[in-house]
Amino acid sequence: MGKILSVASSEVLKTTRRLLLEQQGFAVCSALDLTEVESLGKTEQVDLALIGHGFRGSDKRKIANVVNHYYPGLPILEMCFNSPEIPGADFVLSDSPDDLIAAIKLVLAGRRVRGYPDSF
Repeated sequence: MGKILSVASSEVLKTTRRLLLEQQGFAVCSALDLTEVESLGKTEQVDLALIGHGFRGSDKRKIANVVNHYYPGLPILEMCFNSPEIPGADFVLSDSPDDLIAAIKLVLAGRRVRGYPDSF
């Protein structure tokens, strides 16, 4: 199905999101901070980066910059509640697991997701 780099702001979210994604058939590598993203960027090949909603906007942009450095052109899906913080990234405006999985599948299929589910 695809391998996802999932970046979460807490150990609980990291574990919960990894389990959710694996139950849906995705391979997952998880990170909590920039150092872990950099480490994974040196060793892992992924198809999508998923950046969680628990980060401040400036931290999301820093994470996205590191992702772009190690994975040029890789799709980034940003989870957010109000408005996106990462320029050019796809984003999902929901914390519903079903909406998240649907948005991931759309992005991996090559579709742009600009505010899922509101944009569909």
